[in-house]
Amino acid sequence: MKIVYIPRGETMSYDNLTTECLVVEGCLKVTYDLRAKKIIGSGSVTASSISADDIRADELSSVRVSCRRLIAKRVETSELFASESAAVSCLLSADYVQASQLSVVLSYVHDVDADEIINLKQKKRSLFRFLLASSLRAWWLRFTAPAEDVVDAEYEVKNPTPVVHLETEKENKPAA
Repeated sequence: MKIVYIPRGETMSYDNLTTECLVVEGCLKVTYDLRAKKIIGSGSVTASSISADDIRADELSSVRVSCRRLIAKRVETSELFASESAAVSCLLSADYVQASQLSVVLSYVHDVDADEIINLKQKKRSLFRFLLASSLRAWWLRFTAPAEDVVDAEYEVKNPTPVVHLETEKENKPAA
């Protein structure tokens, strides 16, 4: 299959689905694996495992999501692997996230492995305005944030203070 289209108001169910382009305007439920080059649309995608190059959807719910780029409003997953970037404009709920750049508004994440994390204030934005705001914030931070070496040098402990143990009076008194 080259293109799979799920129209608005419809719910489609598959055991496994492999396609080049997936357009989801309604609701898609895949029991096991969903593989596609591109997933787009304003619908809801639920699968056991989602693997794609580009994902631009409103809602994702999965055990494992692996992609190159992710742009979504809401994502609920156990593991999220995005090799380039992940941008979630409403809520990201995950146990583990690995991405080179992560842009979020609200997040409930247990472990994060990211080169750059951008947290934006919660506002009503479209996905385009969210991406624009996150890229401008990343650009601004590259020029205004202090270098990592300077930050680490400020908090380095050079000579730690010795630990003094206080002895009680009973230990100091000679035995009778």
